[in-house]
Amino acid sequence: MYAVFWNPRLQFSNAWNFLDGAVSLVDTGGWELAHADLYHANDTARSAGRVVPGLPPGTAILVAPLYLAWRAVFGSVATAEAFQAFNGFAALILGGMASALAAVEVGRLAGWLGAARRGQILAALLFAFGTQSFQLGTMLSKESLTGLAVVAATRLAVVPGGAGRRAWAGAVAGGAATLTQSAALLGPLLAGVVLRREGRGRALALVAGCLPPFLALAAYNTALFGRPWSSAYFFLGGVSGLAFVSPKPAIVLDLLVGTRGGLVLYSPFLLLGLAALVGASVRARRGEALTAGILLAGLWLASASWQSQFVDRADFAHGLGPRHLFPVVPLLAAFGAPALERLGCRGRVLLGLPSVLFGYLGAQAGIIPHGEDPLPYAVKTWLSGTGMTVLFKEALPGWLGLETLHARVSRPDVSALDLLHLLPTGEGLVLAGNQVLFVLMNLLAVGGVAWLVRWLWRGREAGS
Repeated sequence: MYAVFWNPRLQFSNAWNFLDGAVSLVDTGGWELAHADLYHANDTARSAGRVVPGLPPGTAILVAPLYLAWRAVFGSVATAEAFQAFNGFAALILGGMASALAAVEVGRLAGWLGAARRGQILAALLFAFGTQSFQLGTMLSKESLTGLAVVAATRLAVVPGGAGRRAWAGAVAGGAATLTQSAALLGPLLAGVVLRREGRGRALALVAGCLPPFLALAAYNTALFGRPWSSAYFFLGGVSGLAFVSPKPAIVLDLLVGTRGGLVLYSPFLLLGLAALVGASVRARRGEALTAGILLAGLWLASASWQSQFVDRADFAHGLGPRHLFPVVPLLAAFGAPALERLGCRGRVLLGLPSVLFGYLGAQAGIIPHGEDPLPYAVKTWLSGTGMTVLFKEALPGWLGLETLHARVSRPDVSALDLLHLLPTGEGLVLAGNQVLFVLMNLLAVGGVAWLVRWLWRGREAGS
């Protein structure tokens, strides 16, 4: 399904940063962005006169092997068009795979937390399609990779296993910090859980796993920005005066229920996970609940503090959901799984249906421009695109050179009223015919996915 909703368009400044970092590293062997002029140096920083990525290095390093394969087949990437093509490849492989695997990990962790098969499937599906994971699975972002790392590290730290598994948990948790630096909280929290449950030896194994990525990140920050705990975030655009400040109450509230990025506004089923953290904190899963709760609080306050120096209200117009809080969303979905099982059909519909609806609206809208209110923009593009995904309403028509009603009304000089006047004309009929063609293609693609899932499911039932 993430492939059907695939968004190959390179619109996100973060994605430019990751791709340029990987391309420049492979082509030049150095850590300096060679193509920053293509995207106006957005999300970049300066170090000793060099233009370097303004985001943690982990995502660009993960993209580098993909670029090696791409370069071997298609050649070097140096132009905006070549970056667009490579972005589509990286989004499909890294973004889609990360979100899909994260959904699997949510189901597995939900099983360990006590959910039966029904609860595991519900939690995995609602996470996959009822959170911003739906949109993130269609594009290249550090959030989808960080979410996968967080839930995978947590599961490796708590399920039965020896010191080797705990060391892997530490390595994955440390890797999460190289993707999103605020996720560094996870490693020490998981070490505390393992220390309390399994003793010093297993906890040391987890810490040993954490150390290599932590030390590598500290060395990277020191070399580029002077201190191990420094971050490129403080040097964006060559400015060194940025800092975390006291969070503004309005932004703190917006992160939970605001119309731009509200955690429980756009994914109300996560309320079950929040409630479960409180309940589990006084029962058998106290350590895990505290880990998820502290991680949530840390990301929440760090994001609110960072945003508070720029705006008065939270500004996350890239989609319908909490991009900066996303790394903890898989844990909330897993913790809510047992409660999902106990809910009746009406309760599941009341919490699950709005979540999936908002997830779909965000995924079909793609990257929402800055300055636009996300929900109205998503509804407008849903109407003009007749429900199609970005692939079928924007990418494919552009590649094939077939203009549609959606493409025409998306132009700034064309209003909806202009389009209505155009419809009865010959040109309007051609545009409408092209749109119908892509709607049918979109429906066939979704139907193909449904048939494949049904075929795989029936085969699995027959095998069991």
